[in-house]
Amino acid sequence: MAKIQKMLIAVDGSESSMDAVGYVSLFFNPGEVAVTLIHVMADLPEGLEDLKNIESSGTQDFETDHWRSQMTENVEKMMASAQKILLDAGFDQQAIDIKIQNRVAGVAKDIIAESENSYDAIFIGRRGAGNPKDIIVGATAYRMMSSIQHLPVVVVGDKPDPKHVLIGFDGSENSFAAVDCACSLMPKTGRKVMLCHVGQSMGSYLDDKKKVISDDKAKALQEQGQQKIRELMADAANRLVKAGFDPDMVVEEMLAARVSRAVSIAKTAEIEGYGTIVTGRRGLSVIKDFLMGRVSMKVLHRAHEMAVWIV
Repeated sequence: MAKIQKMLIAVDGSESSMDAVGYVSLFFNPGEVAVTLIHVMADLPEGLEDLKNIESSGTQDFETDHWRSQMTENVEKMMASAQKILLDAGFDQQAIDIKIQNRVAGVAKDIIAESENSYDAIFIGRRGAGNPKDIIVGATAYRMMSSIQHLPVVVVGDKPDPKHVLIGFDGSENSFAAVDCACSLMPKTGRKVMLCHVGQSMGSYLDDKKKVISDDKAKALQEQGQQKIRELMADAANRLVKAGFDPDMVVEEMLAARVSRAVSIAKTAEIEGYGTIVTGRRGLSVIKDFLMGRVSMKVLHRAHEMAVWIV
């Protein structure tokens, strides 16, 4: 029997977090994964935080007790709604764990601590409750992206299509980690996967003195690099097929040089109908320096309707 994969979904009641639940419900085969839904409750609403420093009175106790009671009821309804999304998709109730806990170190830190418990991936909505629509990534999601490096972090956009997968591939160790993640977690009947490489522009080739080299030499270097990428891409494609992907649905795409690799990847996914983008966390990958770099924000901005896996 195949190993049951464990997925963690942070749920805060926002539309984005419910989109994350919906994405997981359709992306995986229900019998092959177990899902934990986690919500971290605040001690008090922002408007009542100051009461901690004021000598309590009967009225204050009533206000805080009433708020906690109402909040607990709302959270339980929210988690029941999230659970129903999974049940309706065919998940067994025994495969769904609901965790509602009080905040200890902070919402993001508490979820990060939970992620240490042998999960295979964590899913977060692009924007948390209260974040405006034009926010690229909410503060809590950004903290988790920046801190979690021991498992894939999946930032889920606005109702992404869960069917097909695009992998940003440059032949680096980290892009092969993205491939291996797809091999481990993503094979599914009817799912197409694209290995997508974006070449460097000729102006990117410099000599030892940081001067742009001749066009002929740059062209020769490009051809050498492209041949190497083709070989590495063939290796990656073989891994995907061995993992269970239909060989007729493994696509290798080498795009001509673009000013922005990240924008090219996101645009290709959008045009070709890939709702999931998978990228290595560091190195030469298409989202180099993802956690803090401008390229990462471009990808997330362009891929606002997709799920971006950071491996």
